[in-house]
Amino acid sequence: MKLALSVVFVFVVNCVGASAQSAPDFSGTWAMDLSRSEAAAQGTPIGPVTVVIRQAPGEVNIETTRNGRTEAVRYLPASAKATAATAGDVLGAFSWNGDKLVTRLVTDINKQAITVEEVRSLNPSGKEMTVELSLVVEHGYQSGGTGLVRSQNSPNTSKGVNVFVKQP
Repeated sequence: MKLALSVVFVFVVNCVGASAQSAPDFSGTWAMDLSRSEAAAQGTPIGPVTVVIRQAPGEVNIETTRNGRTEAVRYLPASAKATAATAGDVLGAFSWNGDKLVTRLVTDINKQAITVEEVRSLNPSGKEMTVELSLVVEHGYQSGGTGLVRSQNSPNTSKGVNVFVKQP
């Protein structure tokens, strides 16, 4: 009987410990390190890029400012995205892959559908964020000079890695 209670106790403690673990917090203001980011190597030089992330349990808001223009995207869990759209929202979906934050946004460029997937991870100190970017261009549309490397397997896919440093 004592052995059975001990096993149950260990199981409950492990379950509570596992559920108490939370996802990393990406909240804050991040500046792109242009010297270590592939987006900075594109044909047309880019200026400073700043990303502001506000993370809550059921929502992630990301504002990206580049060349004086700010784009705001609201990300919801994939299961909630379809029912939560409101007028004026740019709405994407987010999920977790271990300790990595994965965001997906379907948008358009020149009236062509583009799927943007970003996989964010933090270094151990939480002061540096790496963003693995994947763009999938639908219907065969391809743009040049993106600063991203096209996948050999799919000519409509571009990939790149950008590095951001947390601002005080």
